[in-house]
Amino acid sequence: MEFDEALPKGTKRRYSPEPETEASEDAKKANQGHHTRKRESSTVVVRNLPINYNYYKVRKLFQNCGNIEHIDVHKTALEDSRIARIEFQDYNDVLTALTKSHKKVGQNEITVEILQNSTLWVTNFPPDYNAYALRQLFGKHDGNVLSVRLPSLRFDSRRRFAYVDMASADEASRLVESLNKSLVDTYKLVVKLSEPSEATKRTDSALLEKRQVLVKNLDQYKVSREMLSEMFKQFGTIEKIAIPTDHDKSSDSTIEKLNSGFAFIDYSDASSALSCLILNKVELEGSPLEVTIADKKAYLERQAVKRLLASKKRRDNIISIYPLDDKTSTAQVKNLIVEQAGIAASDIITIYLVYDHEGALVAAKDAPTAARMSLALNGYELNRKTIWCGTIKDLRNRTPGQIATRNRVRKSLNNEATPANKLQPSNPGTKMTNDDFRSMFLGK
Repeated sequence: MEFDEALPKGTKRRYSPEPETEASEDAKKANQGHHTRKRESSTVVVRNLPINYNYYKVRKLFQNCGNIEHIDVHKTALEDSRIARIEFQDYNDVLTALTKSHKKVGQNEITVEILQNSTLWVTNFPPDYNAYALRQLFGKHDGNVLSVRLPSLRFDSRRRFAYVDMASADEASRLVESLNKSLVDTYKLVVKLSEPSEATKRTDSALLEKRQVLVKNLDQYKVSREMLSEMFKQFGTIEKIAIPTDHDKSSDSTIEKLNSGFAFIDYSDASSALSCLILNKVELEGSPLEVTIADKKAYLERQAVKRLLASKKRRDNIISIYPLDDKTSTAQVKNLIVEQAGIAASDIITIYLVYDHEGALVAAKDAPTAARMSLALNGYELNRKTIWCGTIKDLRNRTPGQIATRNRVRKSLNNEATPANKLQPSNPGTKMTNDDFRSMFLGK
């Protein structure tokens, strides 16, 4: 749902399909960093470490091998020893680390091997899943999960995939067999061996090449994939039809929904996509279709956020939440609000992630609901960070890396809030006197 639905009715919105600015492209390049990491050839797995070994001890043991990028240390499935994943900066460091294999560490003889063919690419897991949930899912099959890596959502909040490193190629292959196409909360999981050497076509190529069409206002109980194919194939070759389905289990309806009210159709060329726009407002199963060329949602979202941050208008139904890391998804934020504030998911109009300011904007159906959300979340601990709620202005004034603090009201001895003027000396610019302190504590 677009954020403009949270704006007052009658507010007009103009959209001009502009290319992304040079500034945004430069930001992407800067975010990528100067050093290209090749994990598939620069990572080792260390087995049979003593049970008392932690990150610092492992780092000390391998620090003379080269530049270490990252270390993960975990108990084995049998919990009788530790296993570590060490990522070095380049392959030469790995060769040095291999010389430590069969070294005696305490009472244990460790082994060091290159970690190869052990990384899984996972997608289509439930949107509210985080790294911990994925680790629990893959750890149920007697395997050793070394690490779970999620992508940054900074430039596209809809990215949903992960890389899961297992301790061996056998474990990875076994999990592909057992988990690929399995159902997790009605979502069909996709689990494949990661193949960095195989160049794959971008999944959003149809969108970028203007070959993708968005069809809205579908009857959710009548319109099927076959109907859409029959209607749209007359304009050109269709590569794919994506029909999101409703995974909401809260509905009391016994009739299965065939779609969520919209679909994406990818043509083989842009001219076919343009030709099918003639179907706009044509009725299908009694509903007039809305047919448009699909826009790059991430770009449109950023433009909507920019408009809100720049607006001077007060919006009591929108709150800001901060700080959030760039791997927290909208689904995770939504679940947190629903659980902590005790409201219905439908009370939340939409959520926008604003990673430039390490936060999010949440639009509620009305101001009282927004206030309820703010009271429930203010001071809540999420991912080892205390999060706070505020206005749009609070988030706009926040800079990345800033420590979130709140002005807490000081309490007097009678447990009432002490007015600010009571805390000031009787004569500004001078030190507080005994009378000032007496007045402050006795409330005189």
